[in-house]
Amino acid sequence: MSKLLNKKINTPGAGKGKLQKLEQKWQTVVKAELTYLEDYLRESITSDDAMLQAAALGLIEAGGKRLRPALAYLSARLWGAALDDLLPLLAALELIHTGSLVHDDIIDNARLRRGKPTVSYVHGDAAALYVGDYLIGRAMELIAVYQDERLNLSLNRTVLQMCLGELRQERDFFRQNQSYWDYFRRIRCKTALLFAGSCECGALLAGADKRRVDSLWRWGYNLGMAFQIIDDLLDLAADETDIGKPTGNDLRQGNLSLAVLYALRQKNNAGLGKLPELIDCLRQKDYQVLPEALNLVRQSGGLAYAGKTAGRFLQKCEQEQQLWPESKEKRALTDVLTGFRRHINLLTTTK
Repeated sequence: MSKLLNKKINTPGAGKGKLQKLEQKWQTVVKAELTYLEDYLRESITSDDAMLQAAALGLIEAGGKRLRPALAYLSARLWGAALDDLLPLLAALELIHTGSLVHDDIIDNARLRRGKPTVSYVHGDAAALYVGDYLIGRAMELIAVYQDERLNLSLNRTVLQMCLGELRQERDFFRQNQSYWDYFRRIRCKTALLFAGSCECGALLAGADKRRVDSLWRWGYNLGMAFQIIDDLLDLAADETDIGKPTGNDLRQGNLSLAVLYALRQKNNAGLGKLPELIDCLRQKDYQVLPEALNLVRQSGGLAYAGKTAGRFLQKCEQEQQLWPESKEKRALTDVLTGFRRHINLLTTTK
């Protein structure tokens, strides 16, 4: 068991600051462009409704890594696309992602997102539902300016699959006999397809040929799968100040991630025998057992198993990069993989 995890990731200087630094190297390549995107995003969410305007603006100003727009930008720049041609796409991707987070927070009854009160907590579930719908609808409006059927189909299909992923997640809450494949199908829809679509649409706008567009789709897909596994590890191992929401919130809600499913399968480990019972207690809203349940998952080897699985998805990303031209954008995308691997090591390495 990692001492790092026992001490909470952010408490001997190994947490929030270090995790932020992992992303800085590749972000320098898109720093100026993301600044332009911030202004464009603000302009894109103007509304005559004061509550809607305030809620949407608050979500945008709460920050975030803008990872999906950055991936689309870098994917397009591999083939020479200009920033001005990409801004509607980049903004649309961020609005789709942000709208989905608003919907997530309603389902999860979450109070915090990125360290700030959620829209549903401040304005109520009904208002938050409309805010999320507005953001996704506005994204579709932005995409329409391209009059490109391929972009429309890609993002519409992605949004539909994201809805299916959320439904599957809700149906799987607290279902201890679900398979690893159930988990993979869920995160594929919820997360990986938007990563894949971001890279695909960037390459499409840049005029890349089908072989390379498909390669960028696969790269984004595998990155998205790794990303969600790592994000689930953070929920189990990090501190609230590091992830902007309570530690173990997913487990509390009954969202059983890969590490938890692994721990539940360690039937020969007598020390883990109580975990199914603790999860049943969480189902009954006995949240006092959450720390014990988290400790059992951490002791099971589940974090290491999940980390290795994420690493295999990152290896698939590396294979796709052989089709791309050498450039600073390719190096930046390689830096993304390096940063993800360092996250995995930080969360799972035993010291």
